[in-house]
Amino acid sequence: MAFLGIFGNYDKPGPGVSKDEPPKSAPVRFFEILGRKFGKLVQLNLIFLIPFVVAVALMVVISFSPIHFVLQLPVGDGAIQLDVWYLYAVPLPVILLSPFTAGLTYVTRNFAREEHAFVWSDFWENVKGNWKYFLMNGALVYLVYVILSFSILYYYNATSRGWLYYIPFWVCLVLGIFFLFAQYYLPVMFVTFDLKFGQAYRNAFIFSLAGLGRNILITVVLGALLYLLLAVIPLNGLVIMILLLITVFLLFSLISYFINFTVYPVVERYLIKPYEKKMEEEKNGGKAAAAPQEDPEVARFYAQPEEDEDDDDEDKMVYVNGRLIKKSQLKNRNLDE
Repeated sequence: MAFLGIFGNYDKPGPGVSKDEPPKSAPVRFFEILGRKFGKLVQLNLIFLIPFVVAVALMVVISFSPIHFVLQLPVGDGAIQLDVWYLYAVPLPVILLSPFTAGLTYVTRNFAREEHAFVWSDFWENVKGNWKYFLMNGALVYLVYVILSFSILYYYNATSRGWLYYIPFWVCLVLGIFFLFAQYYLPVMFVTFDLKFGQAYRNAFIFSLAGLGRNILITVVLGALLYLLLAVIPLNGLVIMILLLITVFLLFSLISYFINFTVYPVVERYLIKPYEKKMEEEKNGGKAAAAPQEDPEVARFYAQPEEDEDDDDEDKMVYVNGRLIKKSQLKNRNLDE
């Protein structure tokens, strides 16, 4: 795909960052990386736009269906009509879009931790290698959206009949918020660690609390931008054209980069550094602990299958193409090739 190289040669790795360079603040690094990788983020967005356009086209087709379901929810002495078809049937194709976020996440994760990525090949390789978990997660997100959105609407309208309905309303709202926070971490864990689906979700919900400040920051920033778009900025021909250009060239890759840059330090602290410490101790002949002694909190995040104490070297975790896997799995993969 030579046309994607118009912004620079992305097949050639950059010089990287010097180990002796003093650490910079997170905002400075964010914009420095953004400036260096801007062209590649545009390339990445254009690639992701291919499945996005297909998903939107399917949504448009479904929206024109003559079949519509309208539900009435009681409100005080009256009722409101809820178009269930538009709320729940039209968004269905978004599930099919979810596997492609694997490629988006892998590339922007590498940018966030200042590592090289081949935009085109790494995108499709990670879609192929991680589509199952991302598709499962997309289906689960859709199911949770249907249940919680309907419940929140129902209980909110039911509050006019009694204050007790505020209890399930706020429970559903809080569950929805923490489920959203968990979604910030799941994609990066899917492309980085060899965890089972349930284990990844377990860690993601712990991260929704452990990284609460960062999660709120992401939500506030994205929510504020959405509010400006819907309620503040007047929509005219020029604004619509600018928004369309941003969507085509930068929107999805920039959001993915922003989220991964913000949450990756939490994942690194609780999952990656303990693994690196464990492997370093084993390399130096010391007996590895289940988690670093100075930070016992990280033990909660060890979600790999239980191992016997006399397990051999094949059960050690190693990095392969930015992914943590067991040595035994690496050997089996090499034999298959």
